[in-house]
Amino acid sequence: MHVQNWDDYRYVAVLARTGSLAETSRLLGVDRSTVQRRIRALEHRLGYNLFLRNGARYKALAEAQPILAAARSLESAISPVAAPAAGETIAGNLSITTTDSIYMSGVSEMIDDFQALHPSLRLNLSVTTRRLALDQLESDVAIRPSDSPPDHFVGRRICDLSFGVYSSRAYLQNNPSPRREEHTWLTVSDDMSNSPPGRWIEAHVPADRRVLRADTFIAIAEACRLGRGAALLPKSYAIRLPELVCLDHLMDSPHVTGLWLLTHPDMRNNPRVRAFLDFMGQSLSKKKAHFGG
Repeated sequence: MHVQNWDDYRYVAVLARTGSLAETSRLLGVDRSTVQRRIRALEHRLGYNLFLRNGARYKALAEAQPILAAARSLESAISPVAAPAAGETIAGNLSITTTDSIYMSGVSEMIDDFQALHPSLRLNLSVTTRRLALDQLESDVAIRPSDSPPDHFVGRRICDLSFGVYSSRAYLQNNPSPRREEHTWLTVSDDMSNSPPGRWIEAHVPADRRVLRADTFIAIAEACRLGRGAALLPKSYAIRLPELVCLDHLMDSPHVTGLWLLTHPDMRNNPRVRAFLDFMGQSLSKKKAHFGG
């Protein structure tokens, strides 16, 4: 196998990871035709195919594995050299995913501060509670609550994320009971049932007391604000809603999960991703009390 330069490794590695010319061109900042031309030229020089093409999808063949292994070694070896120096421009696209309540708990301001430092970056933000799919490169970085993030992601637990029980003042006046089972509850929907708050609800709230289910904490908090019932909410978001009052006496013990910064292993040394992880890690760490209090 003879590969002439690092770009050959890079094109093969990114296309193998994404399986898509469009995604590869986006990540590398080149035209789709350029990706296709470079791959074909490399295959021609090697004398064999590296990918199986199925319509618009590309699947790496076994013949590509030596190149992919070399790409990982090279990326690890050169990352300290290739990392942008202080003050150097970081440009291109960066995709970020987080949940609605985390975004509205102060992360939006942190992301805005990051982009102000790097105005040449184009940020693509996905605010969703859907299952993480960094392995499909839907996003480069995730800021997510979790007890145990998937093993095939890399990252770190930044701080605690505390939850509390809340209601409106009007609801509490009409429902002063100290007994959890005598309240009506606003809960997460089925697709969030395996999340830390979903498991708490399942363990502590009778099914017949759950009067509303939603797939975002923003929607749950709004129904809570309108007096529809009590709800388990992230404290970092709930404290931003002055209409809500804390009912932690309805909890047997504090409910805490972790707040994580995550990325795909192949992306952790990417200069854009590294800059974002470092900035957000510092910013979130300074706000530990806000998220975990």
